[in-house]
Amino acid sequence: MLTRAPLRVEPPNAPRDLPRAAEVPYNVTVPVRTPAAVWIATVVAALLSVPATYASMRAYEVVFRTEPNPARVVWTPHIAMYWRLGVGIYVAGMVAVLAYVSARRDVAKTVRLLSWSVLVIASMIAVQGLWMP
Repeated sequence: MLTRAPLRVEPPNAPRDLPRAAEVPYNVTVPVRTPAAVWIATVVAALLSVPATYASMRAYEVVFRTEPNPARVVWTPHIAMYWRLGVGIYVAGMVAVLAYVSARRDVAKTVRLLSWSVLVIASMIAVQGLWMP
């Protein structure tokens, strides 16, 4: 979100009896992005990338490889589900950087993209959960 903040421009060694920023003819305003909106968009993008990565990797393994259903495998530290979640967290770190840069440029566009990605990722999880257990 952009807000307007006045920028106070004064000569570096100006005496204190000079007119203040409101009276200076070269007073300008600059757009300032709200840092909270940028960070919230970054965190949401990172969190959404974990289930998207998990669903994509699980779909790939079901379609192109022969791997058993994770719910039927004996619980071990080397179960494939841990690896998919680990890769998802790694991808979330990469997505967070890209989302931060995107949100710094245009928060509104980034949030619109994230709102559509929620629907896409929800459908990915639904398809993966129903047809690729």
